Amino acid sequence: MNGSPMNWKQVLKSYDYLLALVTIGIGIFSVVMVYASIHAAAIPASVTADHYTLWERQRLFIISGSVLMIALSLIDYHFITRFYIYIYGLMIVLLVIVLLIGADDQTNVARWLWIPFPVVGWLSMQPSEFAKIFMILSMAKFLDINRERFNKPLWLGLVLSAIALPVFLVVRQPSLSAAVVILSIAMVILFVGGLYYRTILAGLALLAPIVVMVWFDMQRAEPLFLRRFLGDFQWRRIEIFFDPTLCMDAFRQTQGSLYAIGTGGLTGRGFLNNPFVILGHNDFIFSVVASQFGFVGAVLLLAGIAFIIVRCILIALRAVDLEGRLIAAGVAGMLIFETFFHVGVATNLLPNTGMPFPFLSYGGSMIWVHMIAMGVVLNVGLPRKPKSIFEDEET
Repeated sequence: MNGSPMNWKQVLKSYDYLLALVTIGIGIFSVVMVYASIHAAAIPASVTADHYTLWERQRLFIISGSVLMIALSLIDYHFITRFYIYIYGLMIVLLVIVLLIGADDQTNVARWLWIPFPVVGWLSMQPSEFAKIFMILSMAKFLDINRERFNKPLWLGLVLSAIALPVFLVVRQPSLSAAVVILSIAMVILFVGGLYYRTILAGLALLAPIVVMVWFDMQRAEPLFLRRFLGDFQWRRIEIFFDPTLCMDAFRQTQGSLYAIGTGGLTGRGFLNNPFVILGHNDFIFSVVASQFGFVGAVLLLAGIAFIIVRCILIALRAVDLEGRLIAAGVAGMLIFETFFHVGVATNLLPNTGMPFPFLSYGGSMIWVHMIAMGVVLNVGLPRKPKSIFEDEET
């Protein structure tokens, strides 16, 4: 459907300032916590001093991300999604490029996750993060245009193939956690878009034996199927999750996370008092918050992200068209799954998946993608003039 023009006289009155402020507020808090995660722990001598500049980079990411969010909140999302084919194509191209020229993050774990920028040595792009917002925008437009026919077998097969391709490319990087989030986003959008319940039940029926097979495969001393699907380090993380004694060095970060959360108590150990989590600025930043600000700080942080999620859901419910509803629902789904996985890893309820906390963890690509997503959601929530009955719909 063509976008109805925004009523600019009402924009300033109805703009969701609270949602924007809470988002930026968590971003500002992230600069403080990235600083704390580096300066509050005794960093081993083997770690380069370059880590001390991370909080300054995070400050630049938050400032630039906030500008992007505000700018995109004032651009009609229909104008952006009209290029949905090019957005999807760009996503695939970037995911292929990173497999060809991706940079090693120097951990010998994930070798092809970033595309380096030649001019700025420390700045790089992570296509698996941008794939999340690209998937949301392209799927929302495609399902809106084809809402009357996407449940037909041929069209549904096309949609599922379009989902499977980027998921496969992200798994190949390898980034299993990002692939799971992208797949989860796609499933949320399909559900909200009106996927038939009989199709959902059929999918669950097909999934059930696969889950059973995976469960029995994991009981084997040497799995037959999982070892072919997962990389060595990914399988190693699963093994360590079930039996930490296999490699206590690899479990040390998770162990430190549990100590940090446990010793934080009600109000925390105090700012810059975090002896357990070393370099927790990304995958374990929730533990850094819980250690220094305790249960109260952790609850307030989760309340902040819950507020953003609920606001996205409310905007989805009030959206003027299916396209806007799918965008807001997709962003809400992204935030839900990312938060769940991050906190699950920090509390050792899930294997270490390398999942950042939305708006809080260190990373330029993550910050920009989430700020862009919130900007588009804010635009979805803006008032629009009623659409003329003489306007034609896209087919």
